Amino acid sequence: MSKLRSIGTVVGLAALLASPVASANLLINGGFEQSPELTQAGGGWGFFDPSQVNGWDSEDNNIEIWNTGFNGVTAFEGKQFAELNAHPETGKAFTLFQDIVTTIGKSYELTFAYRARSGQESFDVNAGNLNVNVSNTNTNSWSIYSAMFTASSEQTRLMFTSVDPDTETLGNFLDKVSIIAKVPEPGTLALLGLGLAGLGVSRRRRS
Repeated sequence: MSKLRSIGTVVGLAALLASPVASANLLINGGFEQSPELTQAGGGWGFFDPSQVNGWDSEDNNIEIWNTGFNGVTAFEGKQFAELNAHPETGKAFTLFQDIVTTIGKSYELTFAYRARSGQESFDVNAGNLNVNVSNTNTNSWSIYSAMFTASSEQTRLMFTSVDPDTETLGNFLDKVSIIAKVPEPGTLALLGLGLAGLGVSRRRRS
């Protein structure tokens, strides 16, 4: 019975070890709160060079940030959010991206809030081995997307690319974007080691 209890203890610790623990967001300014003063439409929105929006970049050199409540759209979190289709017509797809340091072969979780502005809208999401299209028609509330990806290099680019805006420069709101690496608690590793050591001592005493 004592041996069974020892084995049960180790199994329980192993189960705890298998439960991931959330770590800090690897993205900078995932909620788009860090930007210059919004001056358009009485402070409702702003149109910025990427160098003015901390952490983010765009292939079209423009990023649009909205204030919560503008045109009846409330931010998912905080006071600001981004609109993906924010740029003058250039003949290219609209993009928003950020590069982060990653470990090759390690898994990460991407989560973000998204919302349509005025109709059928969709965008591509790329990060590591994750390549998906997100389609959205909900203009009344935010939706949450979450997925795991594996890093294939020491630097991973998270890229949002608009492929189906309602019009040339409208749609695809984004907010609360995060990438986290989930790791076991150090304390759990220590407990598992103690459990295994205890089981070994118990076996030696019986031999």
